[in-house]
Amino acid sequence: MSYEKIYCYYRTNQFVPAMELLEQVKSTNKDSSLLYLEAQILYSQGQFKQSVQVYESLLKTLDKKDVLYDEIQVNLLAAKAGLLFSTNEQDTSAVKESSEDLYEVAYNTASVYLARGEISKAQEQLQLAQKQCMEKSNHMSEEEQEEELAVIATQLGYTYQLQGRTTEAIKIYHSVLNSKDVSVVTVASNNIVSVEQTKDLDEVAKTLKLATSKEVDAKLKGYQKRVILMNESLLHLYSKKVSSATFHQHKASKAIEELKKYAERRPSSLAIHFATIQLQLLESQHAAALQTLQHYLAAAQKQDQYRPALVALLVWLYQQTGQSELAMETLDKAASVWKTDAAFTTTHTPTSIIKQTAAFKLKASRFEEAVADYEQLVKEDPTDAQAVAGLIAAYAQVDPAKAEQYGNALPEIALNHLDIDTLEKVVPGVKRGYVKKDPNSVHVKKPKEKKKRTPLLPKNMDPNVQPDPERWLPKQERSTFRMKGKNKKAANKGPQGAAVEGGGIGGTGSANISGVKKSNSTEQPAAAAVVESVPKPTTVSTNKSSSKKKKGKGKSKW
Repeated sequence: MSYEKIYCYYRTNQFVPAMELLEQVKSTNKDSSLLYLEAQILYSQGQFKQSVQVYESLLKTLDKKDVLYDEIQVNLLAAKAGLLFSTNEQDTSAVKESSEDLYEVAYNTASVYLARGEISKAQEQLQLAQKQCMEKSNHMSEEEQEEELAVIATQLGYTYQLQGRTTEAIKIYHSVLNSKDVSVVTVASNNIVSVEQTKDLDEVAKTLKLATSKEVDAKLKGYQKRVILMNESLLHLYSKKVSSATFHQHKASKAIEELKKYAERRPSSLAIHFATIQLQLLESQHAAALQTLQHYLAAAQKQDQYRPALVALLVWLYQQTGQSELAMETLDKAASVWKTDAAFTTTHTPTSIIKQTAAFKLKASRFEEAVADYEQLVKEDPTDAQAVAGLIAAYAQVDPAKAEQYGNALPEIALNHLDIDTLEKVVPGVKRGYVKKDPNSVHVKKPKEKKKRTPLLPKNMDPNVQPDPERWLPKQERSTFRMKGKNKKAANKGPQGAAVEGGGIGGTGSANISGVKKSNSTEQPAAAAVVESVPKPTTVSTNKSSSKKKKGKGKSKW
C-alpha cells in the first residue's frame, strides 16, 4: 500500500509527503518501479539534475525489451531538456536520436536541441515527431492525437520564432489557442505576447491573462513560470502600471534588499546590479552604490571590468564619496589596460573618458600628464574649445609661453552685435539698486503712484441706478420699514389710555385732561387737531375685547 500512497501524493501534487514516505520505503525496498516514481517526483519538483541521475541508473539496470525502457528514455530526455533550460548549462554530450517509431523521443530530443541552441536540428526532430504522431492514428483517439499534435506544433512555432519567421510562428500559436490542454494555451499565449510586444497593449493583456490563470500553475515548471512572470512585469511597465512595484510604494529599502538577494544568486548579472545602484542613488546612498558596483566588478571578467561606461561610473562614485586618489588610480589603470590589452587595442577610447581623466589630473596638480591628455584631444579635434581651454590651463602651470601661444590661436569673440552702453548699465547677477551711481548726476525721485483697487461690485448691479443709502442699516432702522403682524394697528394708533393734550374725551374741549392751560389764539385749531388725533373710544374698546378673546377662551388675566 505504500507505493499506492506515494503515487496518490504525487498525482495530487503533494510532493513533500511523497518524498518523505518514499525515503522510508526505499530503505527496505529497491524496486525499479519505486525508483521510477522517485525520478518523476524529482522532475515535478524541478530537481532535474537528481532526476537525470535516477533515470540514468535505471536505464543501466533495465533491458531494452523491458516495457519501462522506452518510457524512461523519453523521461530522461525531458529531464535533460529541463536541466538545460533552467540552468543554462553547456551540455556537449551527443544526443541519441531514436530511429524507432516513438514521437515522444523525437519531441524530447528536439527540446534538448532547443535548449542547446541547435535550432535547425530541433526543427527536424519536431517535424519527424509530427509525422510519427500522425501515423499513430490507430493507436490513440482523435482527441488525444489532436492534443499531442498541438504540443508538437507549439514547440515547432517556437523554433520558427527563434529563426525570425514570426508570421509562421504567430499563425501556429493562434491555431492552438483552442486546445483543451491548458499548458499548451499558456505557452502559446506567452509566446504571442513576446512576439507582438507593445503593438496593442490591451490585446496583449487579454492574451497574457490566459497564461497566468491558476489552472496552469501546477502544470508549468519553475523556469516557465519565471519567463511568464517576467513578461507580465514588462507588460505592466509598458502600460505604465508601476503602482505595484515596491519602489513606487515608497519602500525603497525593501526593494534594494530584494535586489541584493537576487544579486547574490547572480553575481555576474549586470542588469540586477545596475538596478540596485539606480535605487541606491535615488536614495542618495552613494557609498552603498559604490559597494554594489565593486561587488559586480569583482565577479566580472577583465574585459567587462574595464568597459568605459563602468570605469566612468566607478570614478564618479569615488568622487562623490570623497576618494579622489582612488578615482585617479582607477583612471590610470584603465588607461594602461586600454593601451596594452589586445581586447581593447582594437577599440578607440571614448573622448569623454579622456576628458574626465585629463580634468582629474589637472585638479590633482599633475599638469604634465594633463597636458599629454589634452594634446591628444586637440589633435583629434582642433575645434574642441573645451579641450583647448583645458590645454591652456595645463600649459599655464608648465609652460606659460605655450599657453599664451594657444591662447592667441583662439578666435576672437565677436562683439559687433553687443551694445556697450547697455552692458555698462546692466551688471549681470547684480540688482540695479546695488550699482554705484554717479554723484554728479541729478536724480529726481518720482512719487509713488498708489494703485487704486478695483471695487468688487455685485454681479447684477446696474450702474445707472443709485444704490440705497440705508443699505448698511438694520431693517428695523430703515425709513421704509413697516411692522408686520398683529401689532401693526397699535403702531399706527398708539397705546391705549395715553394722555391727550388739549381736549376732553368727547372732543368738545370741555375738560382739559392734561392740566395745561391753553392760549385763546390757538384754542380752535388745537381742538380740531385733537379730534383728528385722538382715537375713538369704541375702536379702542373693540381692540381690547378682541385681544381678550385671543388670550385663552375669553377669560381675562385680570
